[in-house]
Amino acid sequence: MAEQIIRQPDGRLAVFSSVSDSFVLLDATPDEVVEWRATEAAEAARRNTRAELARVLDDANDRPYRQFTLTWEEASRRHALADDDET
Repeated sequence: MAEQIIRQPDGRLAVFSSVSDSFVLLDATPDEVVEWRATEAAEAARRNTRAELARVLDDANDRPYRQFTLTWEEASRRHALADDDET
């Protein structure tokens, strides 16, 4: 576990990072910890999506998902089959 929520002596909350061996959040309420974690998760999702987009948009990279990369035609065919299965 890289982060741990810890109750401070005054009842407020802190988040301790075992990666940096330091507090990354202090004097927080439960709602503030939730919002802080949500913000961290959103930022990580943005970073991951930007990296994924860079692979997909790189004209020199024809297999951004390695063996699982689908072409437009393959994905469209699968989509049509899934639609047929639902009706």
